[in-house]
Amino acid sequence: MQMKKMWRFQFTPVFDHKKTNRAGIVFLITLFPVFLSTSLYAQGRPPANVVVSPVVRESIQDEILLIGTVESWRTSQVATEVSGRVEHLAARRGDKVKKGETLVTLADSSLLLQLKESRSKQNAAIARLEKAKDNLKRSEGLVKEGLVSERVYRDAKLTVEELKQTLAVNDAERLQIEDALNKKKVFSPFDGIVTQELTEEGQWVETGGSIVQLVDLSKVRILIQVPEKFIREVKTGGTVSVHIDAMPDQGFTGKVHAIIPSGDRESRLFPVEVHVENKELLLNEGMLARVAFGLGTPRPALMVEKDAVIRKGSEAFLFVAEAGKAMKKIVTPGRGKGGRIEVSGDLKEGDVVVIRGNERLQEGRDIKVVPLSSE
Repeated sequence: MQMKKMWRFQFTPVFDHKKTNRAGIVFLITLFPVFLSTSLYAQGRPPANVVVSPVVRESIQDEILLIGTVESWRTSQVATEVSGRVEHLAARRGDKVKKGETLVTLADSSLLLQLKESRSKQNAAIARLEKAKDNLKRSEGLVKEGLVSERVYRDAKLTVEELKQTLAVNDAERLQIEDALNKKKVFSPFDGIVTQELTEEGQWVETGGSIVQLVDLSKVRILIQVPEKFIREVKTGGTVSVHIDAMPDQGFTGKVHAIIPSGDRESRLFPVEVHVENKELLLNEGMLARVAFGLGTPRPALMVEKDAVIRKGSEAFLFVAEAGKAMKKIVTPGRGKGGRIEVSGDLKEGDVVVIRGNERLQEGRDIKVVPLSSE
C-alpha cells in the first residue's frame, strides 16, 4: 500500500519570552493603541457637535492703525475774581458738577457790613435830596414874588444837583459791593469733573487765585501723528474707528476734526485731531487710543467669524459643513472688521463654516449642528 507523504509544519511564536528582548516588547506595546484606534474607527464614531455660521459678503476697507492719547475737550483752572478766605470748598476731586453749580464760597462778613453802611448813606442822601427839592421849589416861588434874590434860588438848585451826584456815587458804591458779594461764590463755567483741588477751607486766596481744576469729558479729543505717505488719505470730517486698550470689547466712532498742515521736518509726521463723543463718560483723560484710518476705496470681501479660522504654523484653514461632514478648506486671512475676518480661498457666499467645536475636527468627520448654547 502506498503511503501518503505527510507534511509537518513547525510554528515558532514571534513573542518568545526566551528570545524577545526589551525593545521588542516596547514596540508591541506602542502598536497596541494603533490597533485599538483602528478597531474603534471600524465601529464608527458619533458625530461631533458643532456651531456654524454663514460666509457673508461685506464691504471692507484697508486701514492704518495709529496710536494717540485721549485728552479732555476742555480743561480750566477755575479762579476767583475777588480775594478772600475760603469758607467752604463745595467741589472736591472726582466730583461731577453742572454748569452754574457753586464750587467755593469765600467769607463775606466784611462786605455785608460795607453794604449795610452804603445803604444807610444812600437812604440819607435820598432824604436830603427830597428836602433840597422842596427848598428849590419854594425858592422858585419866592423869587417870582420878589421876596428872595436870584442867588438864593441858584444856591438851592446847586444843592439839588450836588445831592443827585452824591446819590449816584453812593449807588455805584452799593452796586460794587453787591457785585463783590456775588463774586464771593465761584460757580462752575461748564459741566465737568473736578480733577484737582487748588485751595482748601481756611486758606486765603488773592484775586485771580485758582480754586479747582475742572475738565469737560462730554467729548474728548485724540491727537494722532500721521505719516506723510498716508496724510492725503485722511479727510476732514471723515469717520474713524477708535479702540481703547482699557476697553477691548467696546469700539468707538470718531470724526476727523482738523488736519494740522505743519509736520515734523525729521519724522515727516502730521498732527491730526480726532473728536469722539463721550456722553456716558467712559473715556478718561490719558487713556491709550488706537485709531483706524480707512485707506483707499471700500471693496467687497468674503467674511467669516474670527473663531472659524484655525492657524497652525504658517497654515490657516477652516471647516465647511457639507452634507453632515466637516470639509477642510485652506484659506488666506485678510483684514478684520468687528468680530469677522476677511478670507480668500475655495469658499463662496452662503457656505456654512464651523465656529465652535472645530479645534479637534478632522477632514470628513461626521458633524451635528447644534445651537450655540448647546455646544
